[in-house]
Amino acid sequence: MTGRPATATAHHDTGRADRDAANALAVARLTAARPVLETVAPAGEVVPGMTSRTILVSGPPLPWERYAGGQRRAVVGAALHEGLARDEDEAEALLADGTIAVRPSHDHATVGSLTGVCTASMPVVVVRDETSGRRAFCRMNEGADRASLTFGVWDAGVGARLRHVSEVVSPALAEVLDHLGGLALTPVVRRALAMGDDLHSRHKAAGALFRAAVLDAVLDLSRGGVAERHRELAAYLRSAEYLFLHLVMAACKAAADSAYGIPGSTLVTAMNLNEQQFGLRVSGLGDRWLTAPLPPVSTLRGRLYDGWTTDDLAYVGGESLITETVGLGGMAAAAAMPLQDHSAGTPRDMIRMTERMYRITLGEHPEYRIPALAYRGVPCGIDAARVAETGIVPAIHLGATLREGGHAGAVLFLPPLEPFQRAAELLSAP
Repeated sequence: MTGRPATATAHHDTGRADRDAANALAVARLTAARPVLETVAPAGEVVPGMTSRTILVSGPPLPWERYAGGQRRAVVGAALHEGLARDEDEAEALLADGTIAVRPSHDHATVGSLTGVCTASMPVVVVRDETSGRRAFCRMNEGADRASLTFGVWDAGVGARLRHVSEVVSPALAEVLDHLGGLALTPVVRRALAMGDDLHSRHKAAGALFRAAVLDAVLDLSRGGVAERHRELAAYLRSAEYLFLHLVMAACKAAADSAYGIPGSTLVTAMNLNEQQFGLRVSGLGDRWLTAPLPPVSTLRGRLYDGWTTDDLAYVGGESLITETVGLGGMAAAAAMPLQDHSAGTPRDMIRMTERMYRITLGEHPEYRIPALAYRGVPCGIDAARVAETGIVPAIHLGATLREGGHAGAVLFLPPLEPFQRAAELLSAP
């Protein structure tokens, strides 16, 4: 008689059953999240562990000397904006000796778009998951200009826009949210998916729905005439097309954190980039980052502005990938046909891409649904073990950035397989 001993088979079956139970719990928590936008406040007042000399950045942690491009420029600019240094040379010295601490956003319940840079005085959106009670944060978007700290640019114009958002826009938005008693985000995401958004690279419908809700509240607050601060808020909402991305990132972070730390679970709770690496966190491995070098920018495909090519691009970090952990972005490509030339190429290819994602996920979201798939729930709960078994990696819609800083368009990013394989190995070890 051949085959494995009965004890080995029993151990394997028990291990698989335990993993399945852990994953069922993790995906149930992920899909049960009901995020609410509570307010906007300076990061130093609300973000756990934030100090006046902390600068948060996207990606798994790197030593300061390894930052070399747009993310480094953004951190230096943030130090100057915060008044932590008098000039770039002093900022560099204080960053090198650790007087100014560069910390990964995820360790502070925060996510950041592209460079992800955030300081204590910068306003963040505060999102609470009503189900778990967890809060998550994301810095307010700077506005419409392609030159921004988010895209790895620092200059006087960037500083002026940051101050405007901090001093004028954010207090006005906080006032509106206080009047509303917060704003539930799940209904907005659900409707936006039905209107052609993926909620990562495309959020035009969500932005319009959010702006309508805010302006309705402004009318309620303006019975004696519209105040100048509310006019400034309305002007900002017209131009800040990426604002809702920051809201949904915080919403997805709160949801993913509710599935964090379940022993044995292979559910992905975070994916991100710094300038050098792709990073992965899995529920059963807690706060451990599994990393691999980023693929060459020549592998990115999509639509770039102004005649740029991939030769002009560079990675500057990013944590908007948190949207894919909840089934949005590239996972929900079939919902966002307007993005076909930024992503898979054709409507049929967009549908095929989402259909492939069901092979590597643990469930379907009960609220977030795709009209083109007969309102099937988005593929939700990326399973590192299924990724390792199939070789199918998550499809990620990503913003493209230039080597010298600035927004260059949108692309499809396919992360390296190795971190998923390593996570599966670690969680299958006896």
